[in-house]
Amino acid sequence: MKSSHASLVCILLFSLLALHQCARIGRSNKVDMSACFLGDCNNVFEGGCYCCPKTPALCWAEKDYCTTYCQSQS
Repeated sequence: MKSSHASLVCILLFSLLALHQCARIGRSNKVDMSACFLGDCNNVFEGGCYCCPKTPALCWAEKDYCTTYCQSQS
């Protein structure tokens, strides 16, 4: 009987922890504006290009350059 109570308590604790994490994620309204997205760029760059959300007209062929630029604009 004691082991079943202990397992129920463990399940309850894990469920509460998962619920707490979901609520914490739900409260976070911040959007990472430094994350580059893959754009089309009218085939200027092979395989597409990476653009900054704040300045979608400026795009780069490599994601590293885009990320560096977007983080400097934040």
